[in-house]
Formats: sequence, C-alpha cells, structure tokens
Amino acid sequence: LPRGIVAHGWLLFDQEKMSKSVGNVVRPAGIQQVLGADALRYFLLREVSFGQDGNFSFAALVARYNSDLANGWGNLASRTLTMIGKYRAGVVPARRATGGARPPAGPIFEEFKKCFDDWQFSRALEAVWELITLTDRYLSGMKPWALAESSEAGASERLDDVLRDGYEVLRWSAVMLSSAMPESAAKLWAQLGLSGGPNLPFDKLDWDEIRPGQKIGVVEGLFPRRDKEKTVEELRKLEEAPAAAVVAQPEKIGIEDFAKVDLRVGEVLTAERIKGADKLLKLTVDIGTEVRQIVAGIAAAYDPATLPGRKVVIVANLAPRKLRGVESNGMIVAAAVGEAGTPQLVGVPADTPNGARLR
Repeated sequence: LPRGIVAHGWLLFDQEKMSKSVGNVVRPAGIQQVLGADALRYFLLREVSFGQDGNFSFAALVARYNSDLANGWGNLASRTLTMIGKYRAGVVPARRATGGARPPAGPIFEEFKKCFDDWQFSRALEAVWELITLTDRYLSGMKPWALAESSEAGASERLDDVLRDGYEVLRWSAVMLSSAMPESAAKLWAQLGLSGGPNLPFDKLDWDEIRPGQKIGVVEGLFPRRDKEKTVEELRKLEEAPAAAVVAQPEKIGIEDFAKVDLRVGEVLTAERIKGADKLLKLTVDIGTEVRQIVAGIAAAYDPATLPGRKVVIVANLAPRKLRGVESNGMIVAAAVGEAGTPQLVGVPADTPNGARLR
C-alpha cells in the first residue's frame, strides 16, 4: 500500500464549488485558445496552495497572466535577448569576471528545489519569480544600454557580464519551470539558442556552463500583454458557446465511437432567453418519444420568437448538465461559422418525423 496519497483541494469558481449539477464549471479549451495552456497551469499552481481550496476567476487569471507572465518572465526574456542581439550580434558574451552583485540564482534555486520536494508548488514558483524580479532590478541598476554607449574603461567588459548574467537566469528559469510550464519553457529554450529541451535533472544545472560563441535564436514574445476587460469578455463568450466551437482540431475516431452518438430530429416547441446569459436560450424540443428541455448557445444568432416549429438535430444521449442553473438534456447541433464562430443550426426537411435518427 502507498505510504501516503497526495491530492489537491477544492477548486472554486467565483468563490463557489464547481459542480456539474449547478453548471458553474470551466472548460479549459477556451482558455487554451486565448491565453495558452501554460497560463492556466501557472495560475493554478501559483495561485492555489497545493492541498488547500482555491478560487478561480477569469479576471484573476488574466491579472496574473499580465503581472507575472507578460510583465515578468516574458518581459525579462525579451529585453535580455534583444540586448544580446543588439549589442553582441546575437552571441552570448563570455564571462569577464568584473565583480559586482549578480542575481542570487544559487540560493533561490536551492529554495525552489526544497519547496518542490515538499509539494509546495506555489512557494517554489514564488521563488522563481523572486529571481525574475531581482534580475529585472539588476538590469535596470546596471543600465546595460548606458554601458554599451560608454567609452569608460571596463564598460564593455561589465556589459558582457551583465548580459551573461541575464542569459544565465533565463536558462535556469527555463529548467525550473519546465515541469509547470513545459510549452513556454521549450519556446524560451529555443530562443536561447539551446538544443535538447529544458527538462534537465536539477543536479546537472551549473552556472556559466555555456559553450563559447553560443548564439541565441529568434526572439519572439512569450506572453503578449492582454487587455483585461476584453480578454475576460472573450473567455466568457467561449465558455457560453457550444463545446464544439472551442475545439480546434478534434482527433479522428472510429465508427464504433460515432455509433455511440444518438443524433435525433426534433421540433422546437418553445424558446426563451435565460436571464443574465446573453448567449443562451432555453428550448423545449419534441423528439418523438418525449419533450426535452435543452439550453443552446444560439441567442446571438437567433430570435427565440422565430424558432418554434423549426426542425433541428440534437444529441439525444448526452449526459444532462446545468448552464446558468438551468438543466439541459441534450445539445442542439450547430455549425460554427466564420472567425467569430457564429452558430448556424443544422436542419432537416420539414416533413422528417420527430425522433428520426441520423446515421
């Protein structure tokens, strides 16, 4: 038997426990589409102490994305690598040993490893961001842009050490964050001009082990800054949209899997808006053997007054779920049209019997 079981706590959505019966769940596909999967991974590990309950909200996610990822790690990577490209033609300078305080990467790395081994992922990430913050201050204090223009003796050598220090912090940060943010760490690793990936054993990480003449790769923004209000609205719209609208490239399935989906013809009897949900309509649909209540994310494209009497196609064997507190027993099939994914109902001839199965 195991000596212990490690488990996370409850994840709340706007201070309420997530529940399929209540319907206050969050699908990760929309977040991945807008901010990337690593942003969500980072938020959950950084914002929530492992083993304790934590709260999730779109506003908090975007705020953490901008403050820590865009303005923090992403900004440090962009400014450091851009200066190496500008002042040293993209070649990582050799260490000149000019002295002076450099970012305390060693002690912070030891604290990171200790926290990681103790399942304290939030504190481990906090240590990494302490290093990022201190390095950002270090660069601002050393003013490498001024050293590059200075004719003072030793200025060029000091510039080499400052750029080298910034590069090394980025390399170490990629290794430390490779498990929590694998996609972003790999992108940074490529921008550093390194091969093999950042998922290295911690005991193999040494300072100043870069080979002479190491060139950086193509510098691109890791985390473009996002407008908070617009991004939150975009995430909410994707959450209210039909699930199929946020799936970019579904994997291929066998005929056995397709046969499990029960597609039926139905006739809309009633349609009305759901209070507080701009995208959702509550429908009653006759599928031959019974009348179903279905919530559909089509309010932006269809006036509810025009829907009664219309033939639609529904997924009849979908497990019930609640959206905005309203139970939905099935899903209306619709196409996502254009870049905005505007829903367009799939129809059948008007004389098709209610309950007819699509094959």
